[in-house]
Amino acid sequence: MLALTGQVNTQVLGPGAFQEVDLAGAFGSVACWSQTVLGSSHPAELMTLACKNALLAPGPAHVIFPDEVQTLPAADEQPGGPAGRIAPSAIAPPAESLAAALTRTREAKRPIVIVGHGARFQMAPIVALAERLGAPVITTFKAKGQIPDAHPLAAGVLGRSGTPVASWFMNESDLILVFGASFSNHTGIYAGKPIVQVDSDPLQLGKFHPVAVPVWGDAAVTARLLLDGLGGGPDTEDQTAQLRERWAIWRAEKASRACDDRGHGVASAAVFEAMNRLTPEDAVIAVDVGNHAYSFGRYFEPERQTVLMSGYLGSIGFG
Repeated sequence: MLALTGQVNTQVLGPGAFQEVDLAGAFGSVACWSQTVLGSSHPAELMTLACKNALLAPGPAHVIFPDEVQTLPAADEQPGGPAGRIAPSAIAPPAESLAAALTRTREAKRPIVIVGHGARFQMAPIVALAERLGAPVITTFKAKGQIPDAHPLAAGVLGRSGTPVASWFMNESDLILVFGASFSNHTGIYAGKPIVQVDSDPLQLGKFHPVAVPVWGDAAVTARLLLDGLGGGPDTEDQTAQLRERWAIWRAEKASRACDDRGHGVASAAVFEAMNRLTPEDAVIAVDVGNHAYSFGRYFEPERQTVLMSGYLGSIGFG
């Protein structure tokens, strides 16, 4: 995201002119990069840097245009593109981290995979890895829909907005492979299990507690390397039959809840049962904040829908 904002004339900036706001300060805790364009600036270079930061850094880049600068004639120079400015971000993990992750994975009998929003566009190799392991794939609430609930290995959402299916498999696991999740307390990934955590941001690794194997690398690249390193596959339990059983129990419970009539309106399970039938497969679903969001995470079964939500900031009105 690139934010372009206007500012009062620089000649009156500071004393508190009409409509003056310290925009750099106001946006400082939100913007990843914020600069003011002056008459003597090189605007093309500033715009190139703004775009680079907007692409690479977390948060929007912010360019401020004082009033008198907005009407200056444009210079002949043009902003540059990403060539020569941005390197490929799909980094491979260090060899020792990959080896440690492979060792843990080979030793596991009942591994599970948990994916967060950070793996949103990297699911294919992660799902392939789960299929090789016969491991259930659980999502965080913010990652809901990244694997269809109809997939034989899908186990739904974990945490306060989640399903008993996901909780059961986490409790029964002996290894948790985590890709691109923030370890929010809303999700509740159990720290007492051995965890292999993969993230492209090294500061996210073991952020709240130590993990067995922190792996700094791109989620998709790491999943492919793990898949290649496993060869014919480890001797793990195929948990698909248990997944079918747990889903059958949960879907029967959902059907029962959909028929609840306590005299206070339509049961939330009934609302999402209808949404499961009527929502187009390619819909984009914007989820607001409140009790309905918990019910959405628990009851709606995504197919190919895209889910957008505020996440754990919980900003009411997001939808």
